[in-house]
Amino acid sequence: MAKFTREKLIAILRSDLPGIAPLDTHHARELAARIVAGMAAALASGDSVELRGLGGLEVKTHPERRARNPRTGEPVIVPPRQYVVFKAGRELKTAMNSKEVDDHGT
Repeated sequence: MAKFTREKLIAILRSDLPGIAPLDTHHARELAARIVAGMAAALASGDSVELRGLGGLEVKTHPERRARNPRTGEPVIVPPRQYVVFKAGRELKTAMNSKEVDDHGT
């Protein structure tokens, strides 16, 4: 099973897009980095990220909880922590269920 990586995103950004001149590798890498950084900054500030046709990213919080140290058996408090969840959009679900593959091999 192949992975969609940042390098594949860069290759897509470098390819010919209708009405847009192809980007060189340096500019494609910079654009990909800015996209990822912008999404990370939005999530870090508590905002959600919505990518129409793909889905959305949202920050959730695990509340503080009591647990036991497995080595000593003593009770410990596990602090709250944040995590990111992805919810697939309708178009992505439809594409996955119909086994459609685009021209980029992803």
